[in-house]
Amino acid sequence: MFKIIVAILLLLFVFFGSVPKIDLVPTPDQIDEVGSIIELQQPSEDIIKKSKPAADLVTDIEDRAKLALFNYEFAQRVPGYDTDVQKLNDLYVKSAETFFDGSLKGKCGNLSEEVEKLFETVTSDDNHNLDTNEKQSLKELFLGLSWLLLKK
Repeated sequence: MFKIIVAILLLLFVFFGSVPKIDLVPTPDQIDEVGSIIELQQPSEDIIKKSKPAADLVTDIEDRAKLALFNYEFAQRVPGYDTDVQKLNDLYVKSAETFFDGSLKGKCGNLSEEVEKLFETVTSDDNHNLDTNEKQSLKELFLGLSWLLLKK
């Protein structure tokens, strides 16, 4: 049943371009199911090293599952965006605000700063249009973050 719900939510996200609110309370077994649904491959050691500080800040199992799904979907979409660094960062933040609806507020330490550092490992802190290589690198980083969130 959980797989069906997640698949439907992901389809809604893909077709309607909005972030559906997920009101699920995953258990450890469901975390394994999320991992099998989004089928992540183990990232390189470099990506694990870069993504680990952000993943380690999330300790709640429900938050880990939701963040894994959110970052997986974001990673899948990044290569298709024709945008600059600032707009992509704004998109990530606004989408997260909508998706999580304040449920992470005060729970994950400096997660937003760690995610910003992830962006900067690829884009630096100057605003410019993202090229294909940067978008692919961001995709790999956020897939790595999703993988780590599911593996802890």
